[in-house]
Amino acid sequence: MFVLHKNSKKDLSSALSEGEILIDYTIDETTAYTLINRNGTEEYGDLFAVFEAEGNTWKRVYENDFKNLMPWKIDLADIDGDDFPEIMIALRKATPFDKEIKNRMFIFNYQNGILSRKWTGSKIAGIWREFYVMDLFSAPGHELVFIEQTEDDTEKISVYSWFNFGFFMLADSNTYPKIQSVSMHDKNHIKIIYIEDEHEVELILIAANGKLLPKIEVHTE
Repeated sequence: MFVLHKNSKKDLSSALSEGEILIDYTIDETTAYTLINRNGTEEYGDLFAVFEAEGNTWKRVYENDFKNLMPWKIDLADIDGDDFPEIMIALRKATPFDKEIKNRMFIFNYQNGILSRKWTGSKIAGIWREFYVMDLFSAPGHELVFIEQTEDDTEKISVYSWFNFGFFMLADSNTYPKIQSVSMHDKNHIKIIYIEDEHEVELILIAANGKLLPKIEVHTE
């Protein structure tokens, strides 16, 4: 029985070397994939490291220097439906084809102590500030859901799926002000909370014909 999940952040932090800070982590059974900063900076990581559960502690088994990538979020997703998870890493950088420093997504496979690139393209969604992994649709694999920023200071939700060697957009929403949270509500349904006129609005979006359309709207204090 694997029991480290309950206090995993505390346990992982105690397994770090002196001066290291845990930026983010995700766990697959007895393996933890982490982003670490070695210089005491909490905003971005500069090291990707893998830990294996060993009794009631974690043992570092792999690391890779990410100092030029500024990674800030890590998650797991089976994007291609092969029952083997990919590592999704959000980072901030420019690319040879886009010189602006902004959020991007790099995707890796890790197996037998080897980290290999699956997708490191310059762009999936537009200008986005957050991503989520969801299993919204019946097709094999997970989808990636983004909060995209728009030109008029509002935001929208977009859903992307893996196809062959890249991504295509399955659906996107109307624009909303100040999206606070995004979560899967049910198959084909996403729940968002946004702020409008200083009030929280909870909205259920349902995917239909390439759009995420409002289904239920609830105003709360």
